[in-house]
Amino acid sequence: SIERTLQVNLKAPFFLIQAAYKELVKNKGSVLNIGSVNAYAGESTLLAYSISKGAMQTMTRNLANAQGVNGVRVNQINPGWVLTEREDRDQVKKGLEPGWHQRLEREAIPSGAMTTSAQMGEAAIYWLSDESKPFTGSVVDLEQFSIIGRNPEKL
Repeated sequence: SIERTLQVNLKAPFFLIQAAYKELVKNKGSVLNIGSVNAYAGESTLLAYSISKGAMQTMTRNLANAQGVNGVRVNQINPGWVLTEREDRDQVKKGLEPGWHQRLEREAIPSGAMTTSAQMGEAAIYWLSDESKPFTGSVVDLEQFSIIGRNPEKL
């Protein structure tokens, strides 16, 4: 339901940031929200999810603007299609053969390989590290498509 999706993808991050606020200010901390390229439009079956991630993007920029004077950085990464254990399992349940992700057409993955969870983790580490210290309010799309929000049905 849309209520559950908003609770998980928008309200939970909001309340976590709110609960950590004093420590974030005290330590000049950094928040990294995990959004999605679906925030821009999304797949036809992901309306509630897309709404929640779009709202998170607005929250990220609003908080960055409001809290920058306190030394708190707030950024967001927007992953595109990522090969996770769950995604692999879900696609096999839908009838694809194991290893399906190695046989995808370039239309689905222009680089020739799906983005991995490890690659997303490396990006997250960068955005939380001191190396990214000058930046706040950044929303970075980690996607293979050059047109932001282009998210065709994959399979």
